[in-house]
Amino acid sequence: MTSGRLECSLGDMTRRRILLVHPRHTNSYWGFQYSLPLFGKKAMHPPLGLVTVAALLPKEWEVRLVDMNIEPLTDAQILESDMVFTGGMTSQASSLFELLERCRALGRPTVVGGPLGSGQPDRLAGLPTYCVLDEAEVTLPRFLADLEAGTPAPMYRAAEKPDVTRTPVPRFDLLKLKAYGVMDVQFSRGCPFNCEFCDIIALYGRVPRAKTTEQTLAELQSLYDLGYRGPLFLVDDNFIGNKKAVRALLEKLIPWMEQRDFPFYLITEASLNLAEDRPLMESMRRAGFKRVFLGIETPSLEGLRETQKLQNTHRDMVEAVHDVIDHGIEVTAGFIVGFDSDTEDIFERQIEFIRKAEIPWAMSGVLAAPPATQLWARLEKEGRLLGFHVGDQFGRTNFVTKMDPDVLMHGYRNILRRVYDPRAYFDRVLGMIERLDRAGHPNLHRGLANPLQVALVTAVAVLVQGIFSNYRLVWWRFLWQLFTRHRSRYLSGLMNSIVGHHFIRYTSEVLADDRTRRGRLLEVGDAPAAVPAAGGTPLRQQ
Repeated sequence: MTSGRLECSLGDMTRRRILLVHPRHTNSYWGFQYSLPLFGKKAMHPPLGLVTVAALLPKEWEVRLVDMNIEPLTDAQILESDMVFTGGMTSQASSLFELLERCRALGRPTVVGGPLGSGQPDRLAGLPTYCVLDEAEVTLPRFLADLEAGTPAPMYRAAEKPDVTRTPVPRFDLLKLKAYGVMDVQFSRGCPFNCEFCDIIALYGRVPRAKTTEQTLAELQSLYDLGYRGPLFLVDDNFIGNKKAVRALLEKLIPWMEQRDFPFYLITEASLNLAEDRPLMESMRRAGFKRVFLGIETPSLEGLRETQKLQNTHRDMVEAVHDVIDHGIEVTAGFIVGFDSDTEDIFERQIEFIRKAEIPWAMSGVLAAPPATQLWARLEKEGRLLGFHVGDQFGRTNFVTKMDPDVLMHGYRNILRRVYDPRAYFDRVLGMIERLDRAGHPNLHRGLANPLQVALVTAVAVLVQGIFSNYRLVWWRFLWQLFTRHRSRYLSGLMNSIVGHHFIRYTSEVLADDRTRRGRLLEVGDAPAAVPAAGGTPLRQQ
């Protein structure tokens, strides 16, 4: 061993058997752990970053993949490999560090990449692993060349951003496609905006880099040829960050989807200024986009200005959300409390905004400061940082807040309690569906609505929500209104209902767990349950 890391020479790699391992995520609102089994799924998202890395490895190498979120990892699988490649996000940190120690004990060298290490390299310092950080198109070839020469370095970083038009089609064939709730592809990286709390611009830059239309269609075709049909998430940091590239993609994507009878139910993430571009929304709808995640963050103009999210200040945000829904696209959104400018009325204002905007999946979190962000730098300068954030929004955040921390956490818990009260949730679903009905857009995904599957999903919902849940009376009221008033949106409503089961149950359990702590605030690092930090999205797979 050298500097706590395993030696790895060319002699160790003559057979070049590589094991890719995706660490476990902690339970969270984003994990949908209580809904996925009802759809026969084990995890929401596949490890897109790892299957992209697999495509960058030499073709003659033997590559296998284990996703610990859908299956156990055995010692035999580790021992059968010459090297283990892994990585992850904050929600995977505990599992990642356990994996590194396990591989060390079994004598297998490891390589770590991904957003956790790239954004927080100090957390990997001294660990027995090779750190191949930032974007793999730049750093992985350098590591592989040094590995072949027998001189791999402990850490590889990159100042430059790669040309993603040269990124190969990910190795989707390594995935157990039926185990996941959605499939993921990536069209672009980066975001043109400058939100203070966001680490995307530090990791991937403010100039969005897009793949070519042909590349993206080749990735879709790869999944199509493997037999995948269903939800497909374009996991871009901001899908509309480069509108010129998006329009070019949509021009070809619309006929591609039409010719194949809309095999995918498209989902993505975008900034709220999407609502200002009606032709773009119409093109997205025609291409098969059914849902978009929007970073709304706060109804407070002071909070938006504080965090430099000025793109959300141009018009009334409730109206903007409704404009997107009126174009046939369901809206999910991220929200934050804990800005310096927040006053004690922010909690009620956020609850009211979510209700008026009719957003069923409202992901609310307490502001946290990720390393490499402008927020981290500012708080460090002000002497307010308390350490790294571990993802537990039911404990203290990682900086000294202006608002009393007891008031902040009590208000945050109240948001979750009110937003995911069963009646409030189902009322928002019905409100959104009624708006979609009024818009009158045709269902482009008829081929995905297999009558047998609809019947099976209905039976599962009746059993789980209509019979055994403690909110069954509210659910039956919802189902009656859905069936009698919005029959054309029945499947969409039912899907939102089953997803809501996760939100309702998870909220009930984490708030009950929180009460057992007798009102004390957790110290940084004390994390029994994780939810998204800063209201952000977990889909930073690269």
